[in-house]
Amino acid sequence: MRLRPLCWCAIVLLGACAQAPMQPSAPHAPHAPAPVAAPAIDPAIAGAVAQHRRNAQRDAKAGNLAAAEREWHVVTLLAPDDASARAQLDATRTAIGEGVRENLQAGLADMRAGDNDQATAAFVRVLALDNENAEAMKSLREIDRQKLERVQGERAVRANQSYASTGNGSHGSATGHGADSADSFAVEQSIELFRAGDTEGGLRDFHAFVDANPGNDAARARIAAVVYQQGMELEGRGAREPALHLYEQAASLRGKPVAEWNAHMQAVRKALSEEYYQKGMQAYRTDMATAIRLWETSRRYDPNNHKTEAKLQEARIAQEHLNKIENDARGRH
Repeated sequence: MRLRPLCWCAIVLLGACAQAPMQPSAPHAPHAPAPVAAPAIDPAIAGAVAQHRRNAQRDAKAGNLAAAEREWHVVTLLAPDDASARAQLDATRTAIGEGVRENLQAGLADMRAGDNDQATAAFVRVLALDNENAEAMKSLREIDRQKLERVQGERAVRANQSYASTGNGSHGSATGHGADSADSFAVEQSIELFRAGDTEGGLRDFHAFVDANPGNDAARARIAAVVYQQGMELEGRGAREPALHLYEQAASLRGKPVAEWNAHMQAVRKALSEEYYQKGMQAYRTDMATAIRLWETSRRYDPNNHKTEAKLQEARIAQEHLNKIENDARGRH
């Protein structure tokens, strides 16, 4: 059977269509993800982070590693996602550990060699890096014990010589003078131990002396000044709370108001109140109970901190609301 020309044309066209490759459709352009807005940062927290970062850099440059470590630690608390601050904190702690180890070894070697002055300097450097280092404090107390034993022995010799030279006629006055010397020596001994790091033991001795000698204004002024100065040193290293404790002890031991001390203590209390307020702001986002405790501490240091009082009341109301929701949910189950 012959095919008509029209049929042949149709067959040819169909064959061409079957053999021609399918052209891929143009790919769709991928949809760009919508930009994700960076989480908003509280301007107060951002400012505090920047300030503590500057403080840390300043302290590190000055060689005050202990203060730098505290500042970097605050930065990491306020900005927990800051990897750079975490790295700086880790590096500073490593440097502190190495410094403590090297100076402890040097101090112990100097003690064995009988060079207590060099040993003392080494142990003081340890405490500048780690003010709670038990080994350094123990060694300094031992050095001071040895020193005080020598001083006591020398004074005993001089007192015996003085007593022997006075004869029986002035025995009474020698006894009175000896009592004053004993009191003075007891005060100086307690001061030396206090400065060597036995803070609580020294304070106990000071209060015992003041209780036994309430009218000895000169000794009380001397003791109080030493305790206050120790507080200043702690504050200079960034340890505000221990410093405030010593300021308060100094005022109690002095027994008389000192306007300059009172003004400074008030300033420290306000600074601590602000510090705990900022810590509470940071904790509030994730841990309301902790924030409340921090703000309660802030208010304790400064009852007139209105920012703290407002946030504390707000947090307590929110906490009560959450507790009610939880209690209702438990009741339904």
